[in-house]
Amino acid sequence: MARIFNIYFTYEDDMHHAVVSVRKTPFLTEYSLINFNEELLQLLPGNKIVSRSPDEFIFQNVSGENNSALMDAITRAVAEHMHATQA
Repeated sequence: MARIFNIYFTYEDDMHHAVVSVRKTPFLTEYSLINFNEELLQLLPGNKIVSRSPDEFIFQNVSGENNSALMDAITRAVAEHMHATQA
């Protein structure tokens, strides 16, 4: 069953939000940003975040060292939501 939740994050002093859908595979969990600001989406490498462990959230096809402030804000919001719901 798919899981969907909302995230809220701050980028350049403005509050933004996105809807996130979750899909689990045998190797990783994939988080897709949907209902997301089109202008911000163009600043990202894509709309998918992957996680192989509970503490690892990275945009698909991007190494962690190349994260922008926007990517960090989004992955942090997803991680905080996931940790809060697992507690």
